[in-house]
Amino acid sequence: MQSPVQPLRVLLADQVAQAIEREILAQRWREWLPGERNLQKVFNVSRQTVRAALARLVARRTLEVEPFQGYRILRLRRAKSGARPVPPRELGLICPEPVYRMPSRFIHVLDLFRSHCAESGLNLEVLDGHQFKRTDPGRLMPRVVRSHPKACWILVMANRRMQEWFEKSGQPVVVYGNVYADLSLTSAGIDYHASIRHAASLLLAKGHRRIAFVAYDLSRAGEGDSWRGFQEAFASHRGDTAVPVLLERPDADADALCRQLDGVLRSPQRPTAFVVSHPHHYAAVATHLVSRGLRIPADVSLICRSEDPFMQFLRPTPAFYRANLEVVARLLFERVRHAIDGTAKPGDQRLLVPELVPGGSVAPPPK
Repeated sequence: MQSPVQPLRVLLADQVAQAIEREILAQRWREWLPGERNLQKVFNVSRQTVRAALARLVARRTLEVEPFQGYRILRLRRAKSGARPVPPRELGLICPEPVYRMPSRFIHVLDLFRSHCAESGLNLEVLDGHQFKRTDPGRLMPRVVRSHPKACWILVMANRRMQEWFEKSGQPVVVYGNVYADLSLTSAGIDYHASIRHAASLLLAKGHRRIAFVAYDLSRAGEGDSWRGFQEAFASHRGDTAVPVLLERPDADADALCRQLDGVLRSPQRPTAFVVSHPHHYAAVATHLVSRGLRIPADVSLICRSEDPFMQFLRPTPAFYRANLEVVARLLFERVRHAIDGTAKPGDQRLLVPELVPGGSVAPPPK
């Protein structure tokens, strides 16, 4: 009796190698492959499997390893007779933090933006990770844009060096959020400058004269604009002398923030009001003030620049600023379409002014 034919077993690494070759032929990657971690996410396999697949492609002379740079695609480099067209339906979003750790309002905007993209037949690839804020863009981004050609890039929480690189590179790009003052990139987002100026003006009108602004990281364009708005409110205030106070806490270290609060509370003229940029800092400020025996708003008033779902469970209910995120997502998508069509205007910034949601955390200062 003949032995039955044994089924053909294809190793997972072989399947990944074949899939990478198909993507290369489809021109998803032209000169460089993404990094190993990105390939892990794309194919949902272990790093060992990705490395085994890459080793097979190197052995076939499909790829070659460039030390400290990555895997270069040999076939396309040899066959290239001219510049290959960028896929017109591919968008790339760069975020320096893992998306799952971003504020809920950003995730909401991203979901709405994806819906607009899907309706228009556009594909969105998210590239996230700390390398986009820790690595010199001049070294990192040329390889990224070669291995991930996009019709337009969207920058989220981009630092100055990243924005400067894109302005000089000529790549189609839209910033979600604020652009640094001396740059002329297209952007869409929320006008934090206006909301902070309004918050400080509101507190000054209620009689507060010593107000503290709890900022996140002033090296970011949005935080810098917020601080300028805060200062403008004091500059335009007419009457007796009012004093702005700045507390900067560029991380999630609640204990360090509480020590900063204790420092200003020991001042002979402690603040009677706080304007807080981030919701998680608002929670730390509110609970710490209560632990020090201060009542909100009888002894101290609080306003938050943004909102978060958890804030509805705080008592007294916080006063905060709310933006229509559907409008923000639409503004962002419109700027991206203009960038793809080549009709974007340098420096075109569409920032939506949020509305104040009054809460129970604001009152006149104690007499």
